[in-house]
Amino acid sequence: MLALFGRYDGVLWGLVVILAAIVASRMLKWVVGRLEARHPEGESELVRLRRSETAVALLATAIPYVAGIAVLITIASILLPSTAAALGGSALVLVLVGFGAQRFLMDVIAGTLIAFERWYGVGDFVRIEPAQVTGIVEQFGFRTTVIRSLNGDRTYVPNSQIIAATRSPRGYRRYSIELLTSDPEEARRAIEGVGRRAPVGEARFLRPPQVVEERELGEGTWLVRGQADVAPTMEWLAEGLLVGALKAQLGNDSLLADPIVYTLDEGTFSRYERRVLVR
Repeated sequence: MLALFGRYDGVLWGLVVILAAIVASRMLKWVVGRLEARHPEGESELVRLRRSETAVALLATAIPYVAGIAVLITIASILLPSTAAALGGSALVLVLVGFGAQRFLMDVIAGTLIAFERWYGVGDFVRIEPAQVTGIVEQFGFRTTVIRSLNGDRTYVPNSQIIAATRSPRGYRRYSIELLTSDPEEARRAIEGVGRRAPVGEARFLRPPQVVEERELGEGTWLVRGQADVAPTMEWLAEGLLVGALKAQLGNDSLLADPIVYTLDEGTFSRYERRVLVR
């Protein structure tokens, strides 16, 4: 009986590994559900939440691979009972797997480096090159990255095919709107009026245009500056719709120049200014 048990203890260990993998996967799915139900209140909390989701996603994708390797080694130890033969068989299995799955190993290595260097995480809005895929990182594993665009399309990108990734830290675009006008009150009403009449469907401003600054420049000229937030890929709301609405409402009487609409990260621009010497 003991001899029989010793012969098949590898099978038992293999079953234990599979069972542990199933239990761990179920637990990670429960953790993912809890994380998705959370609604962060601040930017720092949002960053921590994204890092937690990314770590859980990496663990979830690693479990099947670890379990598969353990099962292969167990099978080799059963077919080749002696210790030396088992080790040799295990090494042979690993070598064959390495030659037969070079692309797989390249994807895993690339995914490990991306995770280590924190290129992006679950929930980040990114643009992947050279595939030119844009959207939210829905899943991030050691082998593939799953990108979901705002129209619902889901794209699976092997990690070894990613040579560059552009990440939007905020997850949205903040636009500044500057009006040079002779009538600041009318310009204020125009900016706030566009905000009240903004689209209310899915293609809408995340934050409608609001006036944030009024400054007299002299000689009857005023600068009225507003801000508006839009989702990535919906820049046309600020660059097209907003500009057209302001020009139509103000006309040439009070508007001294075409509306200026731009997006700029103030922190990055401040660092740039500190390192530029203009003579």
